[in-house]
Amino acid sequence: ESEAVIRTSLHAGSRRPKYVPIVIKRGLDWETLARLEARLQFLPGVFVEVTPGRRYPYGNVAPHLLGYLGEISLKELSSNQFPNAHAGDMVGKYGVEARHETELAGRKGHRQLEVDAGGRLIRVVGEELPIPGSDLYLTIDLDLQLAAEEAMADTVGALVALEPDTGRIMAMVSSPSFYPDMFARGITPEEWEQLNDPVTRPLHNKVLQGSYPPGSTFKIVMAAAGLQERVIDESTIFSCTGRFRLGRRSFRCWDWRGHGKTNLYKALVQSCDVYFYQLGLELGVEKIVQYSWDFGLGKTTGIDLPDENPGFIATKAWKVRRFREPWQKGETLNISIGQGFTKATPLQMARLTAAVANGGTLYRPIYMEKITGPFRKTVVSVERDPMAGLPIRPGCLKLIRKALTGVVNDKMGTGKKCRLPDIKVAGKTGTAQIVQQAKRRQDEKMAWKFKDHAWFVAYAPAEKPQLAIAVLIEHGGHGGSAAAPIARKIFERWFQIQAPRPALTPHRSTSLKPEDTGVGTPYRRHENVPQGRFIPRYAALEPDHV
Repeated sequence: ESEAVIRTSLHAGSRRPKYVPIVIKRGLDWETLARLEARLQFLPGVFVEVTPGRRYPYGNVAPHLLGYLGEISLKELSSNQFPNAHAGDMVGKYGVEARHETELAGRKGHRQLEVDAGGRLIRVVGEELPIPGSDLYLTIDLDLQLAAEEAMADTVGALVALEPDTGRIMAMVSSPSFYPDMFARGITPEEWEQLNDPVTRPLHNKVLQGSYPPGSTFKIVMAAAGLQERVIDESTIFSCTGRFRLGRRSFRCWDWRGHGKTNLYKALVQSCDVYFYQLGLELGVEKIVQYSWDFGLGKTTGIDLPDENPGFIATKAWKVRRFREPWQKGETLNISIGQGFTKATPLQMARLTAAVANGGTLYRPIYMEKITGPFRKTVVSVERDPMAGLPIRPGCLKLIRKALTGVVNDKMGTGKKCRLPDIKVAGKTGTAQIVQQAKRRQDEKMAWKFKDHAWFVAYAPAEKPQLAIAVLIEHGGHGGSAAAPIARKIFERWFQIQAPRPALTPHRSTSLKPEDTGVGTPYRRHENVPQGRFIPRYAALEPDHV
């Protein structure tokens, strides 16, 4: 560390009780240790301590889910939040690390010794052996996670993949990413500035904390509401001329040429806005709000992680409270195509898509498979949790699934860039507008921050779904061109359509603390370190910090 950084650490420590040690450097290499040991006699009060640490073999893979460790703060020490922790200890600060700190941490051992004046051992007065922490196994598929990380590289956005029939999360990516070991070794001012970039927000888990207008992916909810309420059926025709007049205002379709006479199948396949404008007026805002809630929007999904964003579904009453103005019909048109006040998270949209795929069940998203204690005995096993059923007749869902299959496989479908040669994918594109049409310029001249958000939700195979995906690219442009190709890459990897890479793991589970024999798993316990906490960041007996 630089002299300035060390002095800052020492100054910050002046507010601590005198008996609480101050860590001034972590992760000493052997050369630094040798130089330090040679001078320790001239550094009263300075000592080297060996501690276990975290090892990240795959670097910045899934850090928003796994979380990170950090040195326990003075506030945490005084609050008794971590009763078995001491000053200088590393504790979970974020993600799974924080949520399951109690299970993973274990308990340190200690030994009380009696020595003579020369420091020679006389006897062991007392001893308490360390208690190892539990092993936590995730549902994440490492192969798929790595493919998702690669597909989302150089983007700002989120991707989440679920098993439709269980709610198990198979991959979760929030981009850009970060290296979790930064927090354990100490963050430089330059790194901290990058992590707090207000535009890309690397520390923000966009999968469950990012809230965006869902755009045309919301038309799935609209179609279900219209069919269930018998406002439309598969043969109902609305005419699209490229715009829809409401009073003095004109609401445009994304295709200014218009779609002509349009039924439900064509409206979903080609994502006709005018069709859903008219459907929205027929339904009314109250019905749209109710079905939004029924599909899990405007509320948290129930995932066992803190700080989940519930999204937002606007009501007439909210509009009056917020703006002191009544609801306008034009606002009904906006929410009918997933614009206006409506906000959803990628996790909500993936869960919604999975429910359509599985026949109408909203499952709680789960990321944990099991927790095992000593002798590999399972102490907690996480089962699927069906939280609610969609109030939609099976025949209505069948019509929607047929149209979603056409979105990808029909020659006029907006999602054809997710098409696979041997497996039918069903999906829906979405383009969430950021600025008003009247203020828009040509895409190539528009600043990145004013470009549309790109959505794509999908599941495959269309007949017997195994995987449901939501992809959101911030300011990516059109969902069909920016998000659908990324979803295709994930499906390709899942079904191993492309030539498979060498297997990275023999199992479909990623463990935070797998057994020592678990070759290829992302985290490994080191043998010669007390089993009180995760995996050591450094080799056994290697100095950790002074």
